[in-house]
Amino acid sequence: MTRGDFLGFGILGTIVGALLTIPPAAFVLGPVIDVNVRGESDVPDDWYRVGPIGEIPAKEPKVYVVEFPVNQVYSEEQVIEEGVETPGATIDNAVWTSWREEIGENGEAIHRIPSFVESGVQPPLTQEQIDEVTANLNVLSSSCAHLGCPVRWIVKEDGGEFLCPCHGGIYDINGGYVGGPPPRGMYSFTFEVREDANIYVKHEFDIGGDKGPQQPYVI
Repeated sequence: MTRGDFLGFGILGTIVGALLTIPPAAFVLGPVIDVNVRGESDVPDDWYRVGPIGEIPAKEPKVYVVEFPVNQVYSEEQVIEEGVETPGATIDNAVWTSWREEIGENGEAIHRIPSFVESGVQPPLTQEQIDEVTANLNVLSSSCAHLGCPVRWIVKEDGGEFLCPCHGGIYDINGGYVGGPPPRGMYSFTFEVREDANIYVKHEFDIGGDKGPQQPYVI
Protein backbone atom coordinates (compact mmCIF):
# COMPACT_ATOMS: atom_id res chain seq x y z
CA MET A 1 0.00 0.00 0.00
CA THR A 2 1.35 3.37 -0.96
CA ARG A 3 1.35 6.41 1.29
CA GLY A 4 -1.37 8.00 -0.84
CA ASP A 5 -3.57 4.90 -0.53
CA PHE A 6 -3.08 4.91 3.25
CA LEU A 7 -4.12 8.55 3.55
CA GLY A 8 -7.06 7.99 1.22
CA PHE A 9 -8.42 5.10 3.30
CA GLY A 10 -7.90 7.18 6.43
CA ILE A 11 -9.93 10.09 5.04
CA LEU A 12 -12.63 7.72 3.80
CA GLY A 13 -12.86 6.07 7.23
CA THR A 14 -13.19 9.48 8.89
CA ILE A 15 -16.05 10.44 6.57
CA VAL A 16 -17.87 7.14 7.12
CA GLY A 17 -17.42 7.44 10.89
CA ALA A 18 -18.86 10.96 10.87
CA LEU A 19 -21.85 9.84 8.81
CA LEU A 20 -22.54 7.03 11.28
CA THR A 21 -22.15 9.32 14.31
CA ILE A 22 -24.27 12.32 13.27
CA PRO A 23 -27.75 10.65 13.20
CA PRO A 24 -27.63 9.17 16.74
CA ALA A 25 -26.09 12.39 18.10
CA ALA A 26 -28.89 14.42 16.50
CA PHE A 27 -31.46 12.02 17.96
CA VAL A 28 -30.09 12.34 21.50
CA LEU A 29 -29.66 16.12 21.32
CA GLY A 30 -32.99 16.62 19.55
CA PRO A 31 -34.96 17.63 22.69
CA VAL A 32 -32.28 20.17 23.66
CA ILE A 33 -32.31 21.65 20.15
CA ASP A 34 -36.12 21.74 20.07
CA VAL A 35 -36.37 23.58 23.42
CA ASN A 36 -33.42 25.99 23.24
CA VAL A 37 -33.19 26.65 19.48
CA ARG A 38 -36.61 26.00 17.99
CA GLY A 39 -38.63 26.92 21.09
CA GLU A 40 -40.56 23.66 21.03
CA SER A 41 -41.06 20.86 23.53
CA ASP A 42 -42.29 17.26 23.66
CA VAL A 43 -44.58 18.35 26.51
CA PRO A 44 -47.85 20.11 25.52
CA ASP A 45 -48.14 23.71 26.70
CA ASP A 46 -51.34 23.07 28.66
CA TRP A 47 -52.54 23.43 32.25
CA TYR A 48 -53.17 20.37 34.42
CA ARG A 49 -55.11 20.13 37.66
CA VAL A 50 -53.08 19.33 40.78
CA GLY A 51 -55.64 19.42 43.61
CA PRO A 52 -57.62 21.67 45.97
CA ILE A 53 -55.87 24.16 48.24
CA GLY A 54 -58.15 23.12 51.11
CA GLU A 55 -56.34 19.77 51.42
CA ILE A 56 -52.90 21.28 52.11
CA PRO A 57 -52.00 21.03 55.84
CA ALA A 58 -50.91 24.11 57.76
CA LYS A 59 -47.41 22.98 58.80
CA GLU A 60 -46.29 20.27 56.38
CA PRO A 61 -46.38 19.67 52.63
CA LYS A 62 -48.85 17.56 50.69
CA VAL A 63 -47.82 15.63 47.61
CA TYR A 64 -49.98 15.20 44.52
CA VAL A 65 -49.30 13.14 41.39
CA VAL A 66 -49.92 14.74 38.01
CA GLU A 67 -49.78 12.87 34.68
CA PHE A 68 -48.26 15.04 31.95
CA PRO A 69 -48.79 13.71 28.40
CA VAL A 70 -45.78 13.72 26.09
CA ASN A 71 -45.49 13.33 22.33
CA GLN A 72 -42.29 11.52 21.42
CA VAL A 73 -41.15 9.85 18.22
CA TYR A 74 -41.41 6.37 19.78
CA SER A 75 -44.68 6.88 21.68
CA GLU A 76 -48.19 6.21 20.46
CA GLU A 77 -50.40 9.19 19.79
CA GLN A 78 -53.68 9.44 21.65
CA VAL A 79 -56.36 7.71 19.58
CA ILE A 80 -60.14 7.75 19.96
CA GLU A 81 -61.68 4.81 18.15
CA GLU A 82 -65.31 3.71 18.48
CA GLY A 83 -65.73 5.84 21.59
CA VAL A 84 -62.77 4.23 23.41
CA GLU A 85 -59.86 6.50 24.25
CA THR A 86 -56.39 4.95 24.08
CA PRO A 87 -53.94 7.08 26.08
CA GLY A 88 -50.56 7.97 24.68
CA ALA A 89 -47.35 8.30 26.69
CA THR A 90 -47.50 10.15 30.01
CA ILE A 91 -45.00 11.21 32.66
CA ASP A 92 -46.03 10.87 36.30
CA ASN A 93 -44.72 13.82 38.31
CA ALA A 94 -44.94 14.23 42.07
CA VAL A 95 -45.86 17.82 42.94
CA TRP A 96 -45.16 19.02 46.49
CA THR A 97 -47.47 21.78 47.76
CA SER A 98 -47.21 23.68 51.03
CA TRP A 99 -47.84 27.05 52.64
CA ARG A 100 -44.82 29.33 52.78
CA GLU A 101 -42.89 29.36 56.03
CA GLU A 102 -41.20 32.39 57.55
CA ILE A 103 -39.11 32.66 60.69
CA GLY A 104 -40.39 35.22 63.18
CA GLU A 105 -38.32 37.51 65.41
CA ASN A 106 -38.37 34.95 68.22
CA GLY A 107 -37.18 32.18 65.89
CA GLU A 108 -40.61 30.57 65.66
CA ALA A 109 -41.78 29.23 62.29
CA ILE A 110 -44.77 31.11 60.87
CA HIS A 111 -46.84 29.32 58.21
CA ARG A 112 -48.59 31.79 55.93
CA ILE A 113 -51.90 29.98 55.43
CA PRO A 114 -54.72 32.41 54.55
CA SER A 115 -57.42 32.73 57.19
CA PHE A 116 -60.22 31.90 54.75
CA VAL A 117 -58.49 28.59 54.00
CA GLU A 118 -58.20 27.72 57.70
CA SER A 119 -61.90 28.40 58.24
CA GLY A 120 -62.91 26.35 55.21
CA VAL A 121 -62.63 27.16 51.50
CA GLN A 122 -65.88 28.18 49.83
CA PRO A 123 -65.55 28.43 46.02
CA PRO A 124 -65.73 30.43 43.92
CA LEU A 125 -62.71 32.39 45.10
CA THR A 126 -62.47 36.12 44.61
CA GLN A 127 -59.49 37.60 42.79
CA GLU A 128 -58.22 38.96 46.11
CA GLN A 129 -58.31 35.46 47.63
CA ILE A 130 -56.57 34.00 44.56
CA ASP A 131 -53.81 36.60 44.83
CA GLU A 132 -53.35 35.88 48.55
CA VAL A 133 -53.08 32.13 48.00
CA THR A 134 -50.71 32.52 45.05
CA ALA A 135 -48.36 34.73 47.07
CA ASN A 136 -48.17 32.24 49.97
CA LEU A 137 -48.09 28.88 48.20
CA ASN A 138 -45.16 26.59 47.34
CA VAL A 139 -45.63 24.31 44.31
CA LEU A 140 -42.40 22.34 43.98
CA SER A 141 -41.00 19.61 41.76
CA SER A 142 -40.01 16.43 43.57
CA SER A 143 -36.79 16.17 41.55
CA CYS A 144 -33.64 17.07 43.46
CA ALA A 145 -31.77 19.99 41.86
CA HIS A 146 -28.57 17.90 41.99
CA LEU A 147 -29.20 14.84 39.78
CA GLY A 148 -32.97 14.57 39.77
CA CYS A 149 -33.62 11.92 42.42
CA PRO A 150 -37.10 12.23 44.02
CA VAL A 151 -36.94 13.93 47.40
CA ARG A 152 -38.82 12.86 50.54
CA TRP A 153 -40.33 14.86 53.38
CA ILE A 154 -38.70 13.96 56.70
CA VAL A 155 -40.54 14.91 59.90
CA LYS A 156 -38.33 16.31 62.68
CA GLU A 157 -38.90 17.75 66.14
CA ASP A 158 -38.50 21.30 64.88
CA GLY A 159 -40.70 20.76 61.80
CA GLY A 160 -39.22 18.89 58.89
CA GLU A 161 -37.17 19.06 55.69
CA PHE A 162 -36.98 17.67 52.19
CA LEU A 163 -34.20 15.09 51.89
CA CYS A 164 -32.73 13.56 48.74
CA PRO A 165 -32.06 9.87 49.50
CA CYS A 166 -29.46 9.53 46.74
CA HIS A 167 -26.79 12.07 47.73
CA GLY A 168 -28.08 13.84 50.83
CA GLY A 169 -29.40 17.12 49.43
CA ILE A 170 -31.45 19.00 52.05
CA TYR A 171 -34.12 21.67 51.48
CA ASP A 172 -36.55 23.54 53.72
CA ILE A 173 -40.34 23.48 53.28
CA ASN A 174 -40.12 26.40 50.82
CA GLY A 175 -37.69 24.40 48.67
CA GLY A 176 -34.77 26.58 49.73
CA TYR A 177 -31.27 25.08 49.78
CA VAL A 178 -30.09 23.94 53.22
CA GLY A 179 -27.15 21.61 52.60
CA GLY A 180 -25.58 18.88 50.48
CA PRO A 181 -24.41 18.78 46.85
CA PRO A 182 -27.34 20.55 45.07
CA PRO A 183 -26.25 23.81 43.40
CA ARG A 184 -29.54 25.56 44.22
CA GLY A 185 -32.97 25.12 45.80
CA MET A 186 -35.78 22.96 44.48
CA TYR A 187 -37.50 23.90 41.23
CA SER A 188 -40.93 25.54 41.39
CA PHE A 189 -43.62 24.66 38.89
CA THR A 190 -45.31 27.40 36.92
CA PHE A 191 -48.74 27.38 38.57
CA GLU A 192 -51.97 29.26 39.03
CA VAL A 193 -54.89 29.08 41.44
CA ARG A 194 -58.36 29.37 39.93
CA GLU A 195 -61.84 30.27 41.16
CA ASP A 196 -62.65 26.62 41.83
CA ALA A 197 -59.96 26.65 44.58
CA ASN A 198 -57.77 24.18 42.71
CA ILE A 199 -54.10 24.45 41.77
CA TYR A 200 -53.15 24.06 38.11
CA VAL A 201 -49.62 23.61 36.74
CA LYS A 202 -47.77 23.55 33.46
CA HIS A 203 -44.95 21.09 32.86
CA GLU A 204 -42.35 23.82 33.15
CA PHE A 205 -40.33 25.33 35.97
CA ASP A 206 -40.28 28.92 37.14
CA ILE A 207 -36.53 29.16 37.76
CA GLY A 208 -36.61 32.83 38.70
CA GLY A 209 -34.40 35.69 37.56
CA ASP A 210 -34.38 36.90 33.95
CA LYS A 211 -34.29 33.42 32.38
CA GLY A 212 -38.06 32.91 32.53
CA PRO A 213 -39.85 29.54 32.56
CA GLN A 214 -37.84 26.47 31.63
CA GLN A 215 -39.42 23.33 30.19
CA PRO A 216 -37.97 19.97 31.27
CA TYR A 217 -36.09 17.96 28.69
CA VAL A 218 -37.79 14.71 27.73
CA ILE A 219 -35.47 12.12 26.16
